[in-house]
Amino acid sequence: MKILEFVEFMGSISEPPLFAYSIVVYSEGSQIFTARTRARLNRKNDLESSELEQVALIPKYAFQPAVSERFTRAISTDQSFVKRPCLSSYSTIGVSPDTSVAEELLQEVEVCEMLRRHPHPNIAVYNGCEIEEGRITGLCFQKYTESLQRRLNPGHLGKGMFAASSKHFDHEWCSRIIKGVKDALYHLHTLGLVHNDLNPANIMLDTNESPILIDFGSTRAIGQSLEDVGRTPGWYNFDVKTAETSNDLEALTEIDAWMRGRTSDLKFDE
Repeated sequence: MKILEFVEFMGSISEPPLFAYSIVVYSEGSQIFTARTRARLNRKNDLESSELEQVALIPKYAFQPAVSERFTRAISTDQSFVKRPCLSSYSTIGVSPDTSVAEELLQEVEVCEMLRRHPHPNIAVYNGCEIEEGRITGLCFQKYTESLQRRLNPGHLGKGMFAASSKHFDHEWCSRIIKGVKDALYHLHTLGLVHNDLNPANIMLDTNESPILIDFGSTRAIGQSLEDVGRTPGWYNFDVKTAETSNDLEALTEIDAWMRGRTSDLKFDE
């Protein structure tokens, strides 16, 4: 058994909430399964089969959609970052198998193919789909140095706590980062797209310290519904339910305040 992903869930009865269970995704040979466990996976390297509940096989078609001839094919190298679908969201509820993970991957491929046709220096270079047996197993991008989140906040402080201690950052450097991301967003918007999940973890830095916008899993056409679209708490307005260009620009303003230590300007709750 090889653990691929896990997500912890906390109970809501006690204060503070206590650990309830984890959803774990693991592989055995070429097959991938999802299950629940009461074990604390962040404290264990191994799981016994007796510790697993509600075990279910995840069929390949549920997360590896069939490739289209329209899509670019790529071979991953040491210079590539391969984004693979997140399987911890796979649902075992219902009679029909959950294919939402595969559908979300196809949605992102369509966006990335458009960006490949219309590149921008501040948007991640997409090299194409990684293919196995006629199915998409991942999306290949150029590898970048590190994220803005990791560069500025390696201690993983909460947003407000970090902002309160970030006033010492070079404001000229911050302005250059914000301008580069804004340019990337305007390019997306001219293509009729909204990123919808702009946050410091989705901004990479290249070897020249230029900001690079990544992760287009939440990107949708302007005006499209955001129901069931994943976004990062603390970096968006919970009341907004459609893809609007203001979603990105407001998130960028939040990042600007976060970097410059303007705690009073932070608007979004974590």
